[in-house]
Amino acid sequence: MNIKGYIALRGAALLLILGGLQACNDDLLNQIPKDSLTEELVWTDPAGATQFVNLIYGDMPSGFDRNYDGWAKGLYLLDGLTDDGDVSMLWTHSTVYQNATFQTTNVPWGNQWGILYNLVRKTNVALENLDRLEDEELANRLRGEAHFLRAYVYHDLLRLFGTPSDGGEPTGVPLIERSLTLEDDLQIPRAPYDAVITFILDDLNAAADLLPGPGQIAAGRANTGTVSALRSRVLLYAERYEEAATAAQEIMDGTYRLFPDYRTLFLTKNNEEVIWAKKFAFPDKHHQSNAGGTPGAGWDVYNTPSSYRGPSDGGWGGNLPTQNFVGSYEMIDGEPQEESPLYDPQEPFENLDPRFEATVVHDGAEFRGREVELFEGGIDDLFMHTGYFLRKFHNEDLVIYSQSSDQDWLYFRYAEILLNYAEARNEASGPDQTVYDAINAIRDRAGMPPLPEALGQDEMRERIRHERRIELAFEEHRFFDIRRWGIAEELLNGPLYGMQIVREAAGSLTYSVEAFEERSFPARLYVLPIPQDEIDKNPAASQILGW
Repeated sequence: MNIKGYIALRGAALLLILGGLQACNDDLLNQIPKDSLTEELVWTDPAGATQFVNLIYGDMPSGFDRNYDGWAKGLYLLDGLTDDGDVSMLWTHSTVYQNATFQTTNVPWGNQWGILYNLVRKTNVALENLDRLEDEELANRLRGEAHFLRAYVYHDLLRLFGTPSDGGEPTGVPLIERSLTLEDDLQIPRAPYDAVITFILDDLNAAADLLPGPGQIAAGRANTGTVSALRSRVLLYAERYEEAATAAQEIMDGTYRLFPDYRTLFLTKNNEEVIWAKKFAFPDKHHQSNAGGTPGAGWDVYNTPSSYRGPSDGGWGGNLPTQNFVGSYEMIDGEPQEESPLYDPQEPFENLDPRFEATVVHDGAEFRGREVELFEGGIDDLFMHTGYFLRKFHNEDLVIYSQSSDQDWLYFRYAEILLNYAEARNEASGPDQTVYDAINAIRDRAGMPPLPEALGQDEMRERIRHERRIELAFEEHRFFDIRRWGIAEELLNGPLYGMQIVREAAGSLTYSVEAFEERSFPARLYVLPIPQDEIDKNPAASQILGW
Protein backbone atom coordinates (compact mmCIF):
# COMPACT_ATOMS: atom_id res chain seq x y z
CA MET A 1 0.00 0.00 0.00
CA ASN A 2 1.43 3.45 -0.84
CA ILE A 3 1.80 6.09 1.87
CA LYS A 4 -1.11 8.16 0.56
CA GLY A 5 -3.42 5.13 0.74
CA TYR A 6 -2.18 4.29 4.22
CA ILE A 7 -2.77 7.82 5.51
CA ALA A 8 -6.27 7.83 4.01
CA LEU A 9 -7.04 4.47 5.61
CA ARG A 10 -5.72 5.58 8.99
CA GLY A 11 -7.71 8.80 8.80
CA ALA A 12 -10.92 6.95 7.92
CA ALA A 13 -10.46 4.59 10.85
CA LEU A 14 -9.78 7.46 13.22
CA LEU A 15 -12.96 9.19 12.11
CA LEU A 16 -14.88 5.98 12.69
CA ILE A 17 -13.52 5.56 16.17
CA LEU A 18 -13.74 9.17 17.28
CA GLY A 19 -17.23 9.58 15.89
CA GLY A 20 -18.47 6.36 17.48
CA LEU A 21 -20.25 5.44 14.24
CA GLN A 22 -22.65 2.51 14.30
CA ALA A 23 -24.40 0.18 11.83
CA CYS A 24 -21.48 0.13 9.38
CA ASN A 25 -21.36 -2.73 6.90
CA ASP A 26 -17.57 -2.77 6.56
CA ASP A 27 -15.52 -5.03 8.80
CA LEU A 28 -13.26 -2.69 10.73
CA LEU A 29 -10.15 -4.84 10.76
CA ASN A 30 -10.51 -6.27 7.27
CA GLN A 31 -9.44 -2.83 6.05
CA ILE A 32 -6.58 -2.40 8.49
CA PRO A 33 -3.03 -3.75 7.99
CA LYS A 34 -2.06 -6.25 10.69
CA ASP A 35 0.00 -4.77 13.52
CA SER A 36 -0.56 -1.22 12.26
CA LEU A 37 -1.13 1.84 14.41
CA THR A 38 -4.74 1.86 13.24
CA GLU A 39 -5.33 -1.65 14.59
CA GLU A 40 -3.94 -0.57 17.95
CA LEU A 41 -6.34 2.37 17.97
CA VAL A 42 -9.30 0.08 17.35
CA TRP A 43 -8.52 -2.18 20.28
CA THR A 44 -7.51 0.52 22.74
CA ASP A 45 -10.57 2.67 22.04
CA PRO A 46 -13.90 1.64 23.65
CA ALA A 47 -15.88 2.76 20.58
CA GLY A 48 -13.63 0.84 18.17
CA ALA A 49 -13.69 -2.38 20.20
CA THR A 50 -17.46 -2.17 20.67
CA GLN A 51 -17.94 -1.54 16.96
CA PHE A 52 -15.94 -4.63 16.08
CA VAL A 53 -18.20 -6.82 18.24
CA ASN A 54 -21.28 -5.03 16.89
CA LEU A 55 -20.27 -6.05 13.38
CA ILE A 56 -20.16 -9.70 14.45
CA TYR A 57 -23.77 -9.40 15.63
CA GLY A 58 -24.69 -7.83 12.30
CA ASP A 59 -23.14 -10.71 10.33
CA MET A 60 -24.81 -13.48 12.33
CA PRO A 61 -26.98 -15.59 9.98
CA SER A 62 -30.75 -15.60 10.55
CA GLY A 63 -33.91 -16.62 8.76
CA PHE A 64 -34.34 -13.08 7.49
CA ASP A 65 -30.83 -13.20 5.99
CA ARG A 66 -31.42 -16.38 3.97
CA ASN A 67 -30.68 -15.41 0.38
CA TYR A 68 -29.85 -16.44 -3.17
CA ASP A 69 -26.13 -16.06 -3.83
CA GLY A 70 -25.80 -13.02 -1.59
CA TRP A 71 -28.79 -10.96 -2.74
CA ALA A 72 -32.53 -10.78 -1.98
CA LYS A 73 -32.05 -11.45 1.71
CA GLY A 74 -35.19 -12.75 3.38
CA LEU A 75 -36.02 -14.74 0.27
CA TYR A 76 -36.79 -18.06 1.93
CA LEU A 77 -36.56 -20.08 5.10
CA LEU A 78 -35.13 -23.51 5.84
CA ASP A 79 -38.71 -24.63 6.49
CA GLY A 80 -39.12 -24.63 2.71
CA LEU A 81 -36.93 -27.75 2.75
CA THR A 82 -39.22 -29.64 5.13
CA ASP A 83 -42.65 -31.23 4.85
CA ASP A 84 -44.12 -27.98 6.18
CA GLY A 85 -43.07 -25.65 3.39
CA ASP A 86 -42.14 -25.00 -0.21
CA VAL A 87 -40.48 -22.05 -1.94
CA SER A 88 -42.48 -20.60 -4.81
CA MET A 89 -39.41 -19.34 -6.66
CA LEU A 90 -38.19 -22.47 -8.45
CA TRP A 91 -34.93 -20.81 -9.59
CA THR A 92 -33.59 -20.62 -6.04
CA HIS A 93 -31.26 -23.09 -4.33
CA SER A 94 -34.26 -24.76 -2.71
CA THR A 95 -35.23 -26.73 -5.82
CA VAL A 96 -31.98 -28.66 -6.17
CA TYR A 97 -32.05 -29.36 -2.43
CA GLN A 98 -35.64 -30.62 -2.48
CA ASN A 99 -34.82 -32.91 -5.41
CA ALA A 100 -31.47 -33.98 -3.94
CA THR A 101 -29.84 -33.23 -7.31
CA PHE A 102 -26.90 -31.13 -6.15
CA GLN A 103 -23.29 -32.16 -5.74
CA THR A 104 -20.50 -30.86 -3.53
CA THR A 105 -19.60 -28.39 -6.28
CA ASN A 106 -22.98 -26.59 -6.03
CA VAL A 107 -24.11 -26.95 -2.42
CA PRO A 108 -27.26 -24.93 -1.60
CA TRP A 109 -26.19 -22.32 0.96
CA GLY A 110 -22.70 -23.78 0.76
CA ASN A 111 -21.46 -20.28 1.51
CA GLN A 112 -22.62 -20.87 5.09
CA TRP A 113 -19.40 -22.79 5.77
CA GLY A 114 -17.26 -19.80 4.82
CA ILE A 115 -19.59 -17.28 6.46
CA LEU A 116 -19.63 -19.16 9.76
CA TYR A 117 -15.88 -19.78 9.88
CA ASN A 118 -15.29 -16.11 9.08
CA LEU A 119 -17.39 -15.35 12.16
CA VAL A 120 -15.30 -17.81 14.17
CA ARG A 121 -12.21 -15.88 13.05
CA LYS A 122 -13.74 -12.57 14.10
CA THR A 123 -14.72 -13.85 17.55
CA ASN A 124 -11.21 -15.27 17.99
CA VAL A 125 -9.69 -11.92 17.01
CA ALA A 126 -11.89 -10.16 19.54
CA LEU A 127 -11.01 -12.58 22.34
CA GLU A 128 -7.30 -12.17 21.59
CA ASN A 129 -7.37 -8.36 21.60
CA LEU A 130 -9.94 -7.16 24.13
CA ASP A 131 -7.40 -7.19 26.94
CA ARG A 132 -5.91 -4.08 25.31
CA LEU A 133 -8.86 -2.04 26.57
CA GLU A 134 -8.20 -0.09 29.75
CA ASP A 135 -11.92 -0.15 30.58
CA GLU A 136 -11.90 -3.55 32.29
CA GLU A 137 -15.66 -3.67 32.80
CA LEU A 138 -16.34 -3.07 29.09
CA ALA A 139 -13.58 -5.48 28.05
CA ASN A 140 -15.05 -8.25 30.20
CA ARG A 141 -18.56 -7.67 28.88
CA LEU A 142 -17.42 -7.68 25.24
CA ARG A 143 -15.35 -10.77 25.94
CA GLY A 144 -18.46 -12.48 27.30
CA GLU A 145 -20.40 -11.49 24.19
CA ALA A 146 -17.64 -12.87 21.95
CA HIS A 147 -17.65 -16.19 23.84
CA PHE A 148 -21.42 -16.42 23.43
CA LEU A 149 -21.34 -15.52 19.73
CA ARG A 150 -18.60 -18.06 19.05
CA ALA A 151 -20.66 -20.71 20.86
CA TYR A 152 -23.70 -19.90 18.72
CA VAL A 153 -21.65 -20.04 15.51
CA TYR A 154 -20.28 -23.47 16.39
CA HIS A 155 -23.82 -24.58 17.26
CA ASP A 156 -24.87 -23.53 13.75
CA LEU A 157 -21.89 -25.27 12.15
CA LEU A 158 -22.53 -28.46 14.09
CA ARG A 159 -26.23 -28.71 13.27
CA LEU A 160 -25.63 -27.99 9.56
CA PHE A 161 -22.42 -29.94 8.88
CA GLY A 162 -21.98 -32.38 11.78
CA THR A 163 -23.84 -35.42 13.00
CA PRO A 164 -24.06 -37.37 16.27
CA SER A 165 -24.28 -40.56 14.17
CA ASP A 166 -22.37 -41.36 10.96
CA GLY A 167 -22.72 -45.13 11.09
CA GLY A 168 -19.78 -45.11 13.45
CA GLU A 169 -18.07 -42.31 15.33
CA PRO A 170 -20.11 -39.12 15.83
CA THR A 171 -18.56 -36.44 13.63
CA GLY A 172 -18.23 -32.74 14.36
CA VAL A 173 -16.55 -29.85 12.58
CA PRO A 174 -13.02 -28.40 12.71
CA LEU A 175 -12.38 -26.56 15.96
CA ILE A 176 -10.38 -23.35 15.53
CA GLU A 177 -9.70 -21.69 18.87
CA ARG A 178 -7.51 -18.79 17.73
CA SER A 179 -7.02 -16.57 14.72
CA LEU A 180 -4.81 -18.24 12.14
CA THR A 181 -2.11 -16.86 9.88
CA LEU A 182 -0.56 -18.18 6.67
CA GLU A 183 2.27 -19.57 8.78
CA ASP A 184 -0.11 -21.92 10.62
CA ASP A 185 -0.97 -25.46 9.55
CA LEU A 186 -4.30 -24.88 7.81
CA GLN A 187 -5.08 -28.60 7.38
CA ILE A 188 -7.52 -29.01 10.27
CA PRO A 189 -9.54 -32.23 10.61
CA ARG A 190 -13.03 -32.45 12.02
CA ALA A 191 -13.19 -32.74 15.79
CA PRO A 192 -15.40 -35.42 17.34
CA TYR A 193 -19.02 -34.36 17.83
CA ASP A 194 -18.76 -34.48 21.63
CA ALA A 195 -15.58 -32.38 21.57
CA VAL A 196 -17.43 -29.61 19.74
CA ILE A 197 -20.27 -29.82 22.27
CA THR A 198 -17.74 -29.48 25.10
CA PHE A 199 -16.14 -26.49 23.38
CA ILE A 200 -19.52 -24.78 23.00
CA LEU A 201 -20.41 -25.41 26.63
CA ASP A 202 -17.03 -24.11 27.80
CA ASP A 203 -17.63 -20.91 25.80
CA LEU A 204 -21.07 -20.58 27.37
CA ASN A 205 -19.66 -21.06 30.87
CA ALA A 206 -17.08 -18.35 30.18
CA ALA A 207 -19.79 -16.07 28.82
CA ALA A 208 -22.05 -16.62 31.84
CA ASP A 209 -19.27 -15.47 34.17
CA LEU A 210 -18.80 -12.21 32.25
CA LEU A 211 -22.24 -11.13 31.05
CA PRO A 212 -24.97 -9.14 32.82
CA GLY A 213 -28.43 -10.53 33.43
CA PRO A 214 -31.53 -10.06 31.28
CA GLY A 215 -32.71 -6.46 31.19
CA GLN A 216 -29.29 -5.15 32.22
CA ILE A 217 -27.96 -4.71 28.69
CA ALA A 218 -29.37 -3.38 25.40
CA ALA A 219 -31.86 -5.58 23.55
CA GLY A 220 -30.23 -7.80 20.95
CA ARG A 221 -27.02 -8.28 22.94
CA ALA A 222 -26.01 -11.44 24.77
CA ASN A 223 -26.79 -11.81 28.47
CA THR A 224 -27.01 -14.67 30.95
CA GLY A 225 -30.50 -15.48 29.67
CA THR A 226 -29.28 -15.99 26.10
CA VAL A 227 -26.52 -18.20 27.50
CA SER A 228 -28.98 -20.50 29.28
CA ALA A 229 -31.25 -20.58 26.23
CA LEU A 230 -28.45 -21.70 23.92
CA ARG A 231 -27.21 -24.18 26.49
CA SER A 232 -30.67 -25.77 26.70
CA ARG A 233 -30.86 -26.20 22.93
CA VAL A 234 -27.30 -27.49 22.51
CA LEU A 235 -27.78 -30.09 25.25
CA LEU A 236 -31.17 -31.13 23.85
CA TYR A 237 -29.68 -31.68 20.39
CA ALA A 238 -26.85 -33.67 22.02
CA GLU A 239 -29.45 -35.84 23.81
CA ARG A 240 -28.08 -34.91 27.22
CA TYR A 241 -31.60 -34.62 28.51
CA GLU A 242 -31.17 -34.09 32.26
CA GLU A 243 -28.73 -31.25 31.66
CA ALA A 244 -30.94 -29.77 28.94
CA ALA A 245 -33.91 -29.71 31.30
CA THR A 246 -31.82 -28.05 34.00
CA ALA A 247 -30.64 -25.32 31.58
CA ALA A 248 -34.23 -24.70 30.47
CA GLN A 249 -35.36 -24.53 34.07
CA GLU A 250 -32.90 -21.68 34.69
CA ILE A 251 -34.84 -19.64 32.13
CA MET A 252 -38.22 -20.75 33.49
CA ASP A 253 -37.21 -19.54 36.95
CA GLY A 254 -36.35 -16.09 35.58
CA THR A 255 -38.23 -13.11 34.23
CA TYR A 256 -39.21 -14.29 30.73
CA ARG A 257 -42.89 -15.04 30.09
CA LEU A 258 -45.20 -15.93 27.21
CA PHE A 259 -46.43 -12.86 25.36
CA PRO A 260 -50.27 -12.81 25.48
CA ASP A 261 -50.90 -12.73 21.71
CA TYR A 262 -49.28 -15.24 19.35
CA ARG A 263 -50.03 -13.23 16.20
CA THR A 264 -48.41 -9.97 17.27
CA LEU A 265 -45.58 -11.48 19.28
CA PHE A 266 -43.35 -11.42 16.16
CA LEU A 267 -44.08 -7.74 15.51
CA THR A 268 -43.82 -6.47 19.10
CA LYS A 269 -40.14 -5.79 19.65
CA ASN A 270 -38.40 -6.54 22.93
CA ASN A 271 -41.50 -8.12 24.48
CA GLU A 272 -41.31 -10.38 27.53
CA GLU A 273 -41.05 -13.58 25.47
CA VAL A 274 -37.99 -12.55 23.44
CA ILE A 275 -34.73 -13.95 24.80
CA TRP A 276 -32.46 -13.09 21.89
CA ALA A 277 -33.27 -11.45 18.56
CA LYS A 278 -31.36 -10.10 15.62
CA LYS A 279 -32.20 -6.43 15.36
CA PHE A 280 -32.94 -4.93 11.96
CA ALA A 281 -33.03 -1.15 12.12
CA PHE A 282 -32.84 1.86 9.83
CA PRO A 283 -29.70 3.87 10.66
CA ASP A 284 -30.43 6.47 7.97
CA LYS A 285 -32.37 6.86 4.75
CA HIS A 286 -29.31 6.29 2.57
CA HIS A 287 -28.03 3.13 4.20
CA GLN A 288 -30.91 0.96 5.36
CA SER A 289 -30.25 -2.27 7.19
CA ASN A 290 -33.43 -4.28 7.31
CA ALA A 291 -34.86 -7.77 7.44
CA GLY A 292 -34.34 -8.17 3.72
CA GLY A 293 -30.98 -6.49 3.51
CA THR A 294 -32.28 -4.44 0.57
CA PRO A 295 -33.74 -0.92 0.85
CA GLY A 296 -37.39 -0.99 -0.13
CA ALA A 297 -37.57 -4.78 0.07
CA GLY A 298 -37.19 -7.50 2.65
CA TRP A 299 -39.42 -10.11 4.20
CA ASP A 300 -42.74 -8.50 3.30
CA VAL A 301 -41.85 -8.06 -0.38
CA TYR A 302 -40.30 -11.48 -0.89
CA ASN A 303 -43.13 -13.29 0.91
CA THR A 304 -46.20 -11.53 -0.48
CA PRO A 305 -47.90 -12.85 -3.66
CA SER A 306 -47.22 -11.06 -6.94
CA SER A 307 -50.88 -10.04 -7.03
CA TYR A 308 -50.17 -7.54 -4.24
CA ARG A 309 -48.63 -4.46 -5.83
CA GLY A 310 -46.50 -1.73 -4.37
CA PRO A 311 -45.20 1.47 -5.93
CA SER A 312 -42.53 -0.46 -7.89
CA ASP A 313 -43.74 -4.03 -8.38
CA GLY A 314 -45.60 -6.95 -6.82
CA GLY A 315 -44.55 -9.44 -4.21
CA TRP A 316 -42.38 -12.46 -4.97
CA GLY A 317 -44.46 -15.27 -3.44
CA GLY A 318 -41.85 -16.62 -1.05
CA ASN A 319 -42.39 -19.39 1.49
CA LEU A 320 -45.58 -21.44 1.09
CA PRO A 321 -47.12 -23.72 3.73
CA THR A 322 -48.04 -27.20 2.50
CA GLN A 323 -51.20 -29.19 3.07
CA ASN A 324 -49.01 -31.62 5.03
CA PHE A 325 -48.51 -28.81 7.51
CA VAL A 326 -52.04 -27.38 7.44
CA GLY A 327 -53.48 -30.86 7.92
CA SER A 328 -51.46 -31.27 11.11
CA TYR A 329 -53.35 -28.53 12.96
CA GLU A 330 -55.76 -29.76 15.60
CA MET A 331 -59.33 -28.55 15.78
CA ILE A 332 -60.20 -26.20 18.64
CA ASP A 333 -61.51 -29.20 20.60
CA GLY A 334 -57.96 -30.60 20.64
CA GLU A 335 -58.76 -33.47 18.27
CA PRO A 336 -57.07 -34.20 14.93
CA GLN A 337 -58.98 -32.93 11.92
CA GLU A 338 -59.89 -36.42 10.73
CA GLU A 339 -61.32 -37.37 14.14
CA SER A 340 -63.11 -34.21 15.26
CA PRO A 341 -66.86 -33.67 14.74
CA LEU A 342 -66.03 -29.98 14.21
CA TYR A 343 -64.24 -30.63 10.92
CA ASP A 344 -66.22 -29.86 7.77
CA PRO A 345 -64.48 -30.75 4.47
CA GLN A 346 -66.52 -28.02 2.76
CA GLU A 347 -65.26 -25.47 5.31
CA PRO A 348 -61.77 -26.86 5.93
CA PHE A 349 -60.34 -23.71 7.52
CA GLU A 350 -63.01 -23.30 10.19
CA ASN A 351 -62.53 -24.25 13.87
CA LEU A 352 -58.79 -24.90 13.62
CA ASP A 353 -56.21 -24.15 16.30
CA PRO A 354 -56.12 -20.30 16.33
CA ARG A 355 -52.40 -20.38 15.50
CA PHE A 356 -53.44 -21.46 12.00
CA GLU A 357 -54.93 -18.07 11.16
CA ALA A 358 -51.94 -16.32 12.71
CA THR A 359 -49.51 -18.37 10.60
CA VAL A 360 -51.19 -19.25 7.29
CA VAL A 361 -53.04 -17.22 4.65
CA HIS A 362 -55.75 -19.32 2.98
CA ASP A 363 -58.47 -18.77 0.43
CA GLY A 364 -61.07 -16.35 1.79
CA ALA A 365 -58.76 -14.94 4.49
CA GLU A 366 -58.22 -11.20 4.93
CA PHE A 367 -54.66 -10.16 4.11
CA ARG A 368 -53.29 -6.67 3.54
CA GLY A 369 -56.72 -5.13 3.35
CA ARG A 370 -58.60 -7.49 1.06
CA GLU A 371 -59.98 -11.02 0.74
CA VAL A 372 -57.58 -13.58 -0.68
CA GLU A 373 -58.53 -15.61 -3.79
CA LEU A 374 -56.57 -18.84 -4.01
CA PHE A 375 -59.10 -20.82 -6.00
CA GLU A 376 -58.21 -21.71 -9.59
CA GLY A 377 -58.36 -18.50 -11.61
CA GLY A 378 -58.40 -16.32 -8.49
CA ILE A 379 -56.23 -13.23 -8.47
CA ASP A 380 -53.75 -14.74 -5.98
CA ASP A 381 -53.51 -18.20 -7.54
CA LEU A 382 -50.45 -17.55 -9.73
CA PHE A 383 -47.39 -19.43 -8.38
CA MET A 384 -49.21 -20.25 -5.13
CA HIS A 385 -49.09 -23.95 -5.96
CA THR A 386 -49.70 -25.20 -2.44
CA GLY A 387 -52.95 -23.24 -2.07
CA TYR A 388 -51.52 -21.20 0.83
CA PHE A 389 -49.02 -18.50 1.64
CA LEU A 390 -47.48 -17.33 4.89
CA ARG A 391 -48.85 -14.72 7.31
CA LYS A 392 -46.36 -15.19 10.15
CA PHE A 393 -43.84 -12.34 10.54
CA HIS A 394 -45.73 -10.06 8.12
CA ASN A 395 -46.30 -6.43 9.01
CA GLU A 396 -49.44 -6.02 6.93
CA ASP A 397 -49.44 -2.24 7.41
CA LEU A 398 -46.24 -1.79 5.39
CA VAL A 399 -46.60 -0.67 1.79
CA ILE A 400 -44.32 -3.04 -0.09
CA TYR A 401 -41.37 -1.46 -1.89
CA SER A 402 -41.98 1.97 -0.39
CA GLN A 403 -41.47 0.77 3.20
CA SER A 404 -38.81 -1.78 4.13
CA SER A 405 -39.24 -4.63 6.56
CA ASP A 406 -37.55 -4.17 9.92
CA GLN A 407 -39.00 -7.03 11.97
CA ASP A 408 -36.63 -8.71 14.43
CA TRP A 409 -35.61 -12.30 13.82
CA LEU A 410 -36.16 -14.26 17.05
CA TYR A 411 -33.29 -16.66 17.69
CA PHE A 412 -34.70 -17.69 21.08
CA ARG A 413 -38.06 -17.11 22.71
CA TYR A 414 -39.61 -18.41 25.90
CA ALA A 415 -42.01 -20.83 24.18
CA GLU A 416 -39.04 -22.73 22.75
CA ILE A 417 -37.57 -23.03 26.22
CA LEU A 418 -40.81 -24.56 27.52
CA LEU A 419 -40.75 -27.00 24.61
CA ASN A 420 -37.07 -27.79 25.19
CA TYR A 421 -37.82 -28.46 28.85
CA ALA A 422 -40.82 -30.67 28.11
CA GLU A 423 -38.94 -32.77 25.54
CA ALA A 424 -35.85 -33.13 27.70
CA ARG A 425 -37.78 -33.99 30.88
CA ASN A 426 -40.01 -36.48 29.05
CA GLU A 427 -37.00 -38.22 27.48
CA ALA A 428 -35.13 -38.27 30.78
CA SER A 429 -37.86 -39.49 33.10
CA GLY A 430 -41.26 -39.53 31.41
CA PRO A 431 -44.26 -37.20 31.43
CA ASP A 432 -44.45 -35.79 34.95
CA GLN A 433 -46.63 -32.80 35.87
CA THR A 434 -43.93 -30.28 34.93
CA VAL A 435 -44.00 -31.59 31.35
CA TYR A 436 -47.76 -31.13 31.21
CA ASP A 437 -47.46 -27.66 32.72
CA ALA A 438 -44.92 -26.52 30.13
CA ILE A 439 -46.93 -27.72 27.12
CA ASN A 440 -50.29 -26.63 28.51
CA ALA A 441 -48.99 -23.10 29.12
CA ILE A 442 -48.27 -22.81 25.39
CA ARG A 443 -51.60 -24.35 24.43
CA ASP A 444 -53.49 -22.09 26.82
CA ARG A 445 -51.89 -18.99 25.28
CA ALA A 446 -53.02 -20.26 21.87
CA GLY A 447 -56.59 -20.84 23.05
CA MET A 448 -56.30 -24.63 22.92
CA PRO A 449 -57.48 -27.18 25.52
CA PRO A 450 -54.91 -28.89 27.76
CA LEU A 451 -53.36 -32.22 26.87
CA PRO A 452 -55.21 -35.41 27.84
CA GLU A 453 -54.15 -36.85 31.17
CA ALA A 454 -52.25 -40.11 31.74
CA LEU A 455 -50.21 -40.04 28.53
CA GLY A 456 -47.34 -42.53 28.27
CA GLN A 457 -43.82 -41.44 27.38
CA ASP A 458 -44.21 -42.36 23.70
CA GLU A 459 -47.59 -40.60 23.48
CA MET A 460 -46.19 -37.52 25.16
CA ARG A 461 -43.21 -37.55 22.80
CA GLU A 462 -45.56 -37.32 19.81
CA ARG A 463 -47.56 -34.53 21.48
CA ILE A 464 -44.41 -32.51 22.16
CA ARG A 465 -43.20 -32.97 18.59
CA HIS A 466 -46.59 -31.83 17.32
CA GLU A 467 -46.49 -28.77 19.57
CA ARG A 468 -43.01 -27.82 18.34
CA ARG A 469 -44.23 -28.10 14.75
CA ILE A 470 -47.21 -25.81 15.29
CA GLU A 471 -45.79 -23.32 17.79
CA LEU A 472 -42.39 -22.84 16.13
CA ALA A 473 -43.61 -23.06 12.53
CA PHE A 474 -41.37 -21.32 9.98
CA GLU A 475 -38.89 -20.25 12.65
CA GLU A 476 -36.31 -22.67 11.14
CA HIS A 477 -36.68 -25.32 13.83
CA ARG A 478 -38.34 -28.14 11.91
CA PHE A 479 -35.45 -28.39 9.44
CA PHE A 480 -33.25 -29.46 12.36
CA ASP A 481 -35.90 -31.24 14.44
CA ILE A 482 -36.78 -33.86 11.82
CA ARG A 483 -33.07 -34.53 11.35
CA ARG A 484 -32.19 -34.95 15.01
CA TRP A 485 -35.29 -37.12 15.48
CA GLY A 486 -34.22 -39.27 12.52
CA ILE A 487 -37.57 -38.99 10.71
CA ALA A 488 -36.65 -36.85 7.70
CA GLU A 489 -36.37 -39.84 5.35
CA GLU A 490 -39.85 -40.97 6.36
CA LEU A 491 -41.36 -37.53 5.70
CA LEU A 492 -39.46 -36.35 2.64
CA ASN A 493 -39.26 -39.30 0.27
CA GLY A 494 -42.38 -38.95 -1.84
CA PRO A 495 -45.03 -36.39 -2.69
CA LEU A 496 -45.87 -33.19 -0.86
CA TYR A 497 -49.44 -31.97 -0.95
CA GLY A 498 -51.32 -28.75 -1.49
CA MET A 499 -54.97 -27.71 -1.46
CA GLN A 500 -56.62 -27.37 -4.86
CA ILE A 501 -59.74 -25.19 -4.83
CA VAL A 502 -62.20 -25.02 -7.71
CA ARG A 503 -64.93 -22.42 -7.87
CA GLU A 504 -68.09 -23.84 -9.41
CA ALA A 505 -70.39 -21.83 -11.67
CA ALA A 506 -72.85 -21.39 -8.83
CA GLY A 507 -70.09 -19.87 -6.67
CA SER A 508 -69.55 -22.84 -4.35
CA LEU A 509 -66.04 -24.11 -3.75
CA THR A 510 -64.72 -27.63 -4.07
CA TYR A 511 -61.61 -28.59 -2.07
CA SER A 512 -59.29 -31.47 -2.91
CA VAL A 513 -55.85 -32.41 -1.64
CA GLU A 514 -53.42 -32.84 -4.53
CA ALA A 515 -49.71 -33.68 -4.78
CA PHE A 516 -47.75 -30.74 -6.17
CA GLU A 517 -44.18 -31.99 -5.90
CA GLU A 518 -42.13 -35.15 -5.47
CA ARG A 519 -39.39 -34.89 -2.88
CA SER A 520 -36.29 -37.03 -2.49
CA PHE A 521 -34.31 -37.38 0.73
CA PRO A 522 -31.33 -39.75 0.60
CA ALA A 523 -29.75 -40.42 3.99
CA ARG A 524 -26.75 -38.20 3.21
CA LEU A 525 -29.06 -35.14 3.37
CA TYR A 526 -29.05 -35.37 7.15
CA VAL A 527 -26.02 -33.08 6.83
CA LEU A 528 -24.91 -30.46 4.34
CA PRO A 529 -21.67 -31.34 2.54
CA ILE A 530 -18.72 -29.02 2.81
CA PRO A 531 -18.43 -27.18 -0.54
CA GLN A 532 -15.75 -28.71 -2.73
CA ASP A 533 -13.75 -25.48 -2.95
CA GLU A 534 -13.52 -25.48 0.86
CA ILE A 535 -12.43 -29.14 0.90
CA ASP A 536 -9.78 -28.25 -1.69
CA LYS A 537 -8.40 -25.70 0.78
CA ASN A 538 -8.61 -28.07 3.76
CA PRO A 539 -8.77 -31.74 2.64
CA ALA A 540 -8.25 -32.79 6.26
CA ALA A 541 -11.82 -31.71 7.05
CA SER A 542 -13.23 -34.58 4.90
CA GLN A 543 -16.81 -35.24 3.87
CA ILE A 544 -19.16 -37.43 5.90
CA LEU A 545 -22.37 -39.43 5.55
CA GLY A 546 -21.69 -40.57 2.01
CA TRP A 547 -20.86 -37.23 0.40
